Amino acid sequence: MHYRITKVQHQAGKQDAMAQHIDQMRDKVDQIQGLISVHLISVSDTESFGVSVYETEQQIIDAEAQFKEIMGGMMQFMTGPPEVSTGGIMWHHTK
Repeated sequence: MHYRITKVQHQAGKQDAMAQHIDQMRDKVDQIQGLISVHLISVSDTESFGVSVYETEQQIIDAEAQFKEIMGGMMQFMTGPPEVSTGGIMWHHTK
């Protein structure tokens, strides 16, 4: 599995609006080849992380245009460009 981790700086109190936007894009998200799951994590009133899990690294690369389209609608809430990192599993534990 491979992960896309997206750090987003946004306007205070906009987490619900961001979640609503991504929920409205659910059909587009479901069309992303190899996407297993997406989690949006609020770490403060002005910072959130998106963690997307894909089957392969190539699928992350192939989904770039779709990712940008979905993120484009969230730009209205952001106070800066998103910071994107990708990588594979280094260690895993399931209880």
